[in-house]
Amino acid sequence: MSKRENKFIFVRQKKNDPASGDEGNFGLGRPFYFDDRFNRLAMMGTLISTIILLTFRQVTHSGTGSVLLDGVAYAAGFFFAYLIAEEADPDPDRRWGAILSAFLTLFAEAWLGVNPNGVVALLWVLFVMRMFNRTSGSRHHIGDNVLILCAAFYLGMQGFWLFPIVTGVVYIIESQLKEGYYRSLYIGALAFCEVIFTGRNFAPVTLDMGFVILMFVAFVLFIPEVMVAGISNGRDDRHNEPLIKVRVQSAQAFLVLGGDILIWFSGNEAARMMLPCLTVSIGTGLYLVWYLARRKRIEKQVEQFQEQKTLKEGQNSDKK
Repeated sequence: MSKRENKFIFVRQKKNDPASGDEGNFGLGRPFYFDDRFNRLAMMGTLISTIILLTFRQVTHSGTGSVLLDGVAYAAGFFFAYLIAEEADPDPDRRWGAILSAFLTLFAEAWLGVNPNGVVALLWVLFVMRMFNRTSGSRHHIGDNVLILCAAFYLGMQGFWLFPIVTGVVYIIESQLKEGYYRSLYIGALAFCEVIFTGRNFAPVTLDMGFVILMFVAFVLFIPEVMVAGISNGRDDRHNEPLIKVRVQSAQAFLVLGGDILIWFSGNEAARMMLPCLTVSIGTGLYLVWYLARRKRIEKQVEQFQEQKTLKEGQNSDKK
């Protein structure tokens, strides 16, 4: 255990992240600037998508019956899809992928519906991903841990018993990553203890084929994101240092594999809660493919221009 403690001290000195709590009880919070055009677009999209979906559900009589719950679920789905996509692909040059993911969530929710518990589930996903990739520039503090554990406990009490178990697993994995926090092992043990109170439900679940298809498409399209994580230009908020590749890839793996496991073993209601995670994988993956193809085309055009320029200069020198 002493090795883990020394490792933690090294991280504190390197990241200037004192354990005394000078940065507050929350370390995973990130600033949200309203003068940023992408943030403004996300806020406007949240409002517009909520109105559109509420109108659609009321006209088709396909909502949950509560306008308030439906409105909160729709708004949270769009907005959290944007925030989670920012964590899935932290490269500042590919932020349009987050906007695309949010609008894909709008159509997916209109097609497949929502679950009011999705607000808690998406908040849990967002903070776990930030714990992995550390885009905030800090490790998780006591407030972050309380939020993650409470969200997992609440979802476990709602019948989604795998959430506390997955929470314990991600804490253990985090402790073993580069610059991991060794006390994550203890927090993971607390998460496993939550299962004692939430119980376990091994009853058969139902999963519609539409969700299965979405899971497969999301998995395939998100593979390029994991492959290019090492060449990302993403930097953390506090220290403006490059993100650690293995931590970014761990957050991405959690988004895809963790989400698929929760959906597969929990059924349709969990799928509706985690629906924005699937659309994030699809949206960021699609935009990355387009971005790389566009960059390749531009590089080819620049290369052709340079060849033509060199050829022209050579012809001019021959004439002289």
